[in-house]
Amino acid sequence: MQSISPAFALALIDAIGSADTPIDPLAVTRTKTTEPLTSARIPLHELSRLIEDVQVRSGNEDLGLLAYEKAHPGHLGALGYATMSSATLGEAMTRMVEHHTMIGTGFCMFLDSTATTLRMAGLSASPQNALPRVFVDAVVSITLGLLHWLAPSVRITPVRAEFTYEQPRNTGRLEQLFGTDLRFSCPVTALTFRRVDTDQAVATFDPSLQQIHDQYLKRCKDEQNSDSVTARTTGAILQHLNQARPLGMEDIARTLGLSTHQLIRSLDKDGQRFQKLVDIVRKQHSHHLLMNTSLSLKQISYSVGFKNPSAFNKACERWFGMSPGTYRLGRQA
Repeated sequence: MQSISPAFALALIDAIGSADTPIDPLAVTRTKTTEPLTSARIPLHELSRLIEDVQVRSGNEDLGLLAYEKAHPGHLGALGYATMSSATLGEAMTRMVEHHTMIGTGFCMFLDSTATTLRMAGLSASPQNALPRVFVDAVVSITLGLLHWLAPSVRITPVRAEFTYEQPRNTGRLEQLFGTDLRFSCPVTALTFRRVDTDQAVATFDPSLQQIHDQYLKRCKDEQNSDSVTARTTGAILQHLNQARPLGMEDIARTLGLSTHQLIRSLDKDGQRFQKLVDIVRKQHSHHLLMNTSLSLKQISYSVGFKNPSAFNKACERWFGMSPGTYRLGRQA
């Protein structure tokens, strides 16, 4: 089940519910769990649907951006304290990405690094089910707010912000938070920062606590790694696609910290085959890019790992029963 940690879910509920339309926290407990809200994982689709409903009733397109004001490391649980003990913002971002499954499952995150920039990106692990704007805004806003909390003396601003949803009528509030270089209908949601900004020192840096927190995070990651390898493999394939990295089994296994033998054996236990997963992820990501972005068919072909557009056409015929161009036209029908 794709889920969100209770601390992070409550932070989003508190931020968005502070508007004219309050949210009842109990409304997200529509599961069969008997655990209290403070300990039970929250289904991602339930929380997303609830927040979207509140946004529609409020009539405020920018409702999700209110989450910026509520940003605090405590919303990330143990991961939040690890970010607080990081030496720099870049290190904090690395920890957030590496251990993001402690906050939620059903999406993947990765960092793209150059000599001058650091790009923090994420997308749904089920790209065919696009998250609503209000949810995307809330997560991105609380992330930026957390970076500002960690280094309050320097309010860093992204040099570029990418969003998976279409350009809204008014981008004024988005520009106030994320700068003027805004991109919409993108394959991923991402914030790009200058490297010099991510080298800013974290005000609460503590090397002794950092070691303790990292040891705890490692234990948590080892426990999570014993869970479904299928979900982790799907996320790794998505990451490789978006970073234009090889999709070979050895490459994915390396990203997961496994040997190819361990990956094959673990997928066998889940009744899965590696190449079948690659095909499923390519199909889902192709649907997302065709339906939600303005990328050309050639760009989409390369984005899902096909070097030859004709091979992409054949794949779409197999997946959707029609060419990619015809399939894309269906969204306008």
